[in-house]
Amino acid sequence: MRAFVESYLVHGAEPDWVYKPTGRLIHAAPDGKPDGDGSPGKPLDVATALGKKSPASPGDAIVLAAGTYEGKMDGIKRVPFEWAVSGTVDKTVLVMPAPGAAVHLNGTASLTSSHAWFFNLEVGDLKWDPYQKAHRAETVLNATGGDGARIINCNVFGGAMGTGLWSSARNTEVYGCLVHDFGTLAGAGRGHGHAFYTQNETGTKTYAHNVAWRGCGWNLHVYTQSGQINGFDIIQNIFYLAGAYKEGQTMDNFLVAGYVPADRIRLLGNVGYQPSRVEAWRPNVRLSHFKPVVNGTAVVRDNYFAGANYGLSLGNWRDITVNGNTVWAYRFLVEINSSPTGVSIPPQPSRPDLGGYKLDGNTYIANGHDKAFICGRNEKPQEDEILSFAEWQKLGLDKESKLLSGREGKPTGTKVFIFPNRYEKGRAHVAIFNWDGESTVAVGLSGVLAKGQSFAIYNCLDIKTTLANARPVHTGTCEGGSIAFPMRKDPLSPDFDAFLVLPRAP
Repeated sequence: MRAFVESYLVHGAEPDWVYKPTGRLIHAAPDGKPDGDGSPGKPLDVATALGKKSPASPGDAIVLAAGTYEGKMDGIKRVPFEWAVSGTVDKTVLVMPAPGAAVHLNGTASLTSSHAWFFNLEVGDLKWDPYQKAHRAETVLNATGGDGARIINCNVFGGAMGTGLWSSARNTEVYGCLVHDFGTLAGAGRGHGHAFYTQNETGTKTYAHNVAWRGCGWNLHVYTQSGQINGFDIIQNIFYLAGAYKEGQTMDNFLVAGYVPADRIRLLGNVGYQPSRVEAWRPNVRLSHFKPVVNGTAVVRDNYFAGANYGLSLGNWRDITVNGNTVWAYRFLVEINSSPTGVSIPPQPSRPDLGGYKLDGNTYIANGHDKAFICGRNEKPQEDEILSFAEWQKLGLDKESKLLSGREGKPTGTKVFIFPNRYEKGRAHVAIFNWDGESTVAVGLSGVLAKGQSFAIYNCLDIKTTLANARPVHTGTCEGGSIAFPMRKDPLSPDFDAFLVLPRAP
């Protein structure tokens, strides 16, 4: 069993990431039966294998045979698959496809598991209707309970929400997942439904190495009215085209804001691209509040944020560190504002107390506006609140930061980000900013692919449902050196492409 499971894992990973199987293999298949014994010849059905009555014990691995697992229907509404199987801190239960198999759960899933890893599953309704008329699929992956579950390298699509991870699901981690083509356009006004709608009270929720794009609403939505939004690690994700499913809409890629204070927030090494500026009040990245509260602590470090009318919008924070970031936007690069985010908000008594704002070592790219910074107390900035970079620095902000010249108000050159996967050899996410409009961009993948490794590269824009329904833009064998990534220059995403790199059998 160890050799079987280790084929999925990165050798040399940190000890707390290494799965050490101690139990047995339990098999499930699309034609499995509730009374199966879990052997290859008598597999279980997926509902039994993953549900509350699963025969899996801590340390076991549940292996799903290739194929499509059809979810149940209640009229026109999808009934979620139940993910309730649990392990312990020391003996995790692993749920994964058979080696080389593609597993699609056609529907949605409800997660209450503790200490279980769900690996390389594709979950989503192939009949997803963003208008929710003839067919209804709610949140594709809804985590409402448990402790320490990990959702790894899954492909999530086709529901009124991408994922919902709530306070009752403690210490949940979402790693290496694709979340796309989600939400609803039913009703008037903005699109609804987010890639990650999440709250947290105790412990820490981790979102790392995910790619989210082309939904009806926001990508990351850390928001609450009466709950808690404390403890989030948001690390090396690629979020772009938030809200793009509705034409003429701009949404945030990253939002942390609620009616109560946020605390213990870390945004580290992320990539955010928002080409739309149609709705001029929306930022690319927002760490603010919807009521006049003071948030706790946050760290925003080593991110690359490009696009929207506002690059980085900050509300009231007691202690926030912002350094090592690159920010470009069409109008305002950074805002610090005591006014709650939203519309028709009255002016606040004073501007934020800047004593807790540690902004430095950042790189800003000029956008053609002499005054591109805001420090204010009004929802709509007044003239005296709009500042030049020199005036911004006189406030004690960004003293060692740089404002670089662009070209015609935009950045220049190319910028490549490679995020190798910690769990699967040869897998990675790649983000490329293509400000000069190159047809191809050379990318070195020596840290991802071994020499002689066969691979496939997908442009994420081509992934609309399952990977089987997408065509790679490049396949080959790694020979060392660089690989030419074809740039799409799609009207939806003219300056940016995100890619999935996958290993293939020779």
